Amino acid sequence: MKLLVTTLLTIASLNVFAGHPTIEKIIGTNDLVAVDATGSNVPEKYRNIIEAFGIISMGCTATHIGNGLVLTAGHCFWADEVLQKDQPCADTTIAWGVREGKESTLTSTCEMVLFAQRDSIGNDFAIMKVSPAPEVSVGVELERKAEVGDQLTIFSHPEELPLRWSPTCVVENPTDSELPPQAMQHKCDTNPGSSGATILDENTLKVVGIHDGGRLTAPGEGMNYGTFLTNTEVRDALKGLGY
Repeated sequence: MKLLVTTLLTIASLNVFAGHPTIEKIIGTNDLVAVDATGSNVPEKYRNIIEAFGIISMGCTATHIGNGLVLTAGHCFWADEVLQKDQPCADTTIAWGVREGKESTLTSTCEMVLFAQRDSIGNDFAIMKVSPAPEVSVGVELERKAEVGDQLTIFSHPEELPLRWSPTCVVENPTDSELPPQAMQHKCDTNPGSSGATILDENTLKVVGIHDGGRLTAPGEGMNYGTFLTNTEVRDALKGLGY
């Protein structure tokens, strides 16, 4: 059943909007780094947050932002244009802390999908309540919108592998008109399963976006994209939850 759900999710993610094929992409060469058990092979500043990233049982990536609240992509929960609230999710679990040579340190169960949306303009997000809550969390940036040129980084679980690090990229000029018009465009490497990974500001290590997909325009060329955390629906939902 898990394989079937993962397969269906992958097929669904091929048509994120307007019928254009979109899925997480490697742009240029594959720069993904397999994070080791202690995190010693990534910059030291990241080592305090790597336990905040998890593998969702249906095959997406999750990030704990505190108080048992978790961010991921809306399409991971089949969200649509209308903002959905308080959807049951007891059959969904998240394994935290999976890295090369290291098993999960905690498994949480989803209590409720508090908010989820996936629209045509650039909102593709979900906020879950889970229990038990991980001890480690990542902060969110709701006041300043990430700007073109800002440095970014991503931790994710592509293809449900142990944690991978996408070395830094930047917020790109929105040059791909085939992607949702209000989405953040970036070229950090991702692969299927990276959906829902948070996009972090490289300097503050706060969440500025949620990775949703990408589009290749030629072999090794293209653009990845995500939801800005300052988009109205996302920001209002998080503000309403006390952020």
